[in-house]
Amino acid sequence: MARLLITGGAGFIGSHTCVVLLEAGHDLVVLDDFSNSSPVALDRVQELAGRGLQCIKGDVRDEAALEKIFADAETTGAPIDAVIHFAGLKAVGESVADPLRYWDVNVSGSRALLSAMDTHGCRTLVFSSTSTVYGEPDTFPLTETTPTNPVHPYAQTKL
Repeated sequence: MARLLITGGAGFIGSHTCVVLLEAGHDLVVLDDFSNSSPVALDRVQELAGRGLQCIKGDVRDEAALEKIFADAETTGAPIDAVIHFAGLKAVGESVADPLRYWDVNVSGSRALLSAMDTHGCRTLVFSSTSTVYGEPDTFPLTETTPTNPVHPYAQTKL
């Protein structure tokens, strides 16, 4: 099975994903700053899955922390095989009130993560985006070829 880094793994979607991945036999390293979640969620994840995971409190923008995560995994002989990236800010109204914070966390955080992945040869990424990148489309269902039209900073940072 794979060793996976889950950023934002204590959040709602992240924690549910962690349960499924643990049950499938994967080894997980979770990075979360707990600004929109709680470490208690990961305790519950481990109870439900009947398996442990490695939890690291940290910010996805922290290049040194990301470097340490990847380097430590390599040192143990079990490098990070892939990343599932859920970390980021997600409130539309808050993004309008403080757009620079959203650009910093969502874009700079993703950039720092991609840089660490590149340094360590990790080439597999699942990125959690949002349908808000399409704005108010004329047709449904949405596809990856649907034109994008992000109308607020949150959607712009996810695009």
